[in-house]
Amino acid sequence: MARRRNSKIDNDPPDHQVTLTARQEQVLGTALEHGYFEFPRRTSLTGLSKLVGVRPSTLSEILRGAERRVMESAVRVHNQDQRRVKNSA
Repeated sequence: MARRRNSKIDNDPPDHQVTLTARQEQVLGTALEHGYFEFPRRTSLTGLSKLVGVRPSTLSEILRGAERRVMESAVRVHNQDQRRVKNSA
């Protein structure tokens, strides 16, 4: 089982941390570096899978898990911010 750690994204405060596995963080970093999330993509899932040394299906699973954690964190933070605004009004 992969060890989990808190990864800060864009130097956000502690309540904005996302928990990613070391592998998820490494794969997301490689995907960003090689333009996987750009439009149009500079690399494909197959090309990225060769870079990180896993099958495309495995890479897809790693990316989706990492993306889910990042999105859940973003939604959680957004909802917290909305509650703060509502409570201060």
